[in-house]
Amino acid sequence: MIIYISGPITGDKNYKQHFAAAEKEILEGVDSSALVINPAELQLDGFPSWSDYMRLDIENLVRCHAVFMLRGWGRSRGARLERRIAK
Repeated sequence: MIIYISGPITGDKNYKQHFAAAEKEILEGVDSSALVINPAELQLDGFPSWSDYMRLDIENLVRCHAVFMLRGWGRSRGARLERRIAK
């Protein structure tokens, strides 16, 4: 099982901690054998734009079997887009 974490990044100075906590929750409580795709850990070279990151995120999202939505996802344009694509 591959699980993608979706939630707010832009404007959240603690986003890395929120995504790491979600990854831990998935592995300890949901499915310890899952491969978790954590977009907070994905990096691009140079000076990537929001669109560059969304392209990378969507490439990863479409390979997943499930999506773990973080609290506050509805305030995030990117997370709303990811949820629509996942559905």
